[in-house]
Amino acid sequence: MNAWSGLRGLVCPMVTPFNAKGHVDSAITQQLVDFLLSHGVHAIFAGGTTGEGMLLRLEERRALCEMVVEHVAGRAPVIVHTGCITTADTIDLTRHAQAVGATAASIIVPYFYTLDDQSLFTHFVSVAQAVSAYPLFLYTFTSNAKNGISPALLERLRSAAPNIVGIKSSNPDLLEFQQYIEVGGEGFTALCGVDALMLPALALGAHGQVSGNSNAFPEPFRALYDAVTAGDLDQARSKQQLIRRICQVLKDGLHPAYFKAVLTLRGIPAGCVRSPMRELTVGERRELERGIRELDLL
Repeated sequence: MNAWSGLRGLVCPMVTPFNAKGHVDSAITQQLVDFLLSHGVHAIFAGGTTGEGMLLRLEERRALCEMVVEHVAGRAPVIVHTGCITTADTIDLTRHAQAVGATAASIIVPYFYTLDDQSLFTHFVSVAQAVSAYPLFLYTFTSNAKNGISPALLERLRSAAPNIVGIKSSNPDLLEFQQYIEVGGEGFTALCGVDALMLPALALGAHGQVSGNSNAFPEPFRALYDAVTAGDLDQARSKQQLIRRICQVLKDGLHPAYFKAVLTLRGIPAGCVRSPMRELTVGERRELERGIRELDLL
């Protein structure tokens, strides 16, 4: 059983480094974890969308979970994405995350098929009951997963499964996000996954930001969070403006290849992306490097 004490700050959904043969690279994964933690990331999120988690085989997802938990070694919370298209696979990966000591699991809404609220309710409650008191985050990303989580559904789930302790929302609807905070209630952790909305989300009561762009440049995201914590609104606005420009240069994670290219420039050879994703063209890489120089962040 993992007692949930809450989570605040910058959460990085780390990319998954691959070697030249396309396999998960343990050594570079360790190097990336150290880079992120040394640059101010409060928590690590492994195997999510940015981490190409849905393109990994189940055994690869288990191995990634193990190597991240082992290397973090208690230095920061580790949230592992365990969501799958089936309830059975989701339960399997979530039990594994619990067994190896991940702080919590995050579960994307099942995708592809159209699912109503009752189907989603049954899915999430089944997973929650399978791992007893283990902390779970719901993960809603309607543009990618097709199905979403309504505030009404979240309220039902919170009542039925107390170990659902938070939500990561990658949807740009701030009104809905505010409703998540309200129905989540005391002890509920709401995380924003839209980097362009980090400041307004924190102002509404978000506990932290799950930032894909922070793989490449964690520093301004940590600085924005610290500015909000210190009540320095001018500094927070300045950092949000910088983050907006970073999102433009990195295409806001449209292709994880952008993040991996920047990490390579910063000394972390994160490798290729997994097919059917593609690598950057020569022109895209030149445009990326030009944009980074203009931002003067390296």
